[in-house]
Amino acid sequence: MNIHIQDNEIQFENNPETIEQLFNTINENLQEQDLQFSHLIIDDEEIYDNFDSYIMENIETIEKIRVIAMSVAEIVNETIVSTEQYVKNAVPVINKLADEFYQGPNENTWVQLTDLFEGIQWIIQSLVQINSIESSDDVVSDYEIWNEYSKEVSKLNNIIPELENAIVNKDNILTGDMLLYEIIPVFEAMIEKLDLLMAEAVN
Repeated sequence: MNIHIQDNEIQFENNPETIEQLFNTINENLQEQDLQFSHLIIDDEEIYDNFDSYIMENIETIEKIRVIAMSVAEIVNETIVSTEQYVKNAVPVINKLADEFYQGPNENTWVQLTDLFEGIQWIIQSLVQINSIESSDDVVSDYEIWNEYSKEVSKLNNIIPELENAIVNKDNILTGDMLLYEIIPVFEAMIEKLDLLMAEAVN
């Protein structure tokens, strides 16, 4: 099988024993080129997790593995754009959710609330991932605005346990209030900061 990493092409045997060496080679190449791993395309199939088990299961038939990697700047910018898009779309949904809790939640309300929790978890994880990159302060277009954005996101860490308590206690009014008066203001502040970061990145 052929492994493509940027302009490099490396040949490996279709053998389970080569998998560890394959990943070591990928990591070494990415470090040399100062790139961050994104995902794999294995014979036209995009794979985002459980890479080793996927390769192990298909080891005999794999012909080509493309390693998709990005620069730190590309990862940061892509994350900022994706987060801003998600948060903007989420605000009207949260407004509707709050209203449904005031009226009495239905099955769909709970599904959307679960989706919101997952979205918030993704926002927090994305922030942690970017802040863990050593050169992130050189890549973010305005580090002062980024820090303000980080503070808004960190507020979610405090709000979520309180929101979960309200849900466990079946306090629908408090749940609606928290969505409306705590989550939405944070999301709106996040949009403001993300818009500024995107504007700075373009200039």
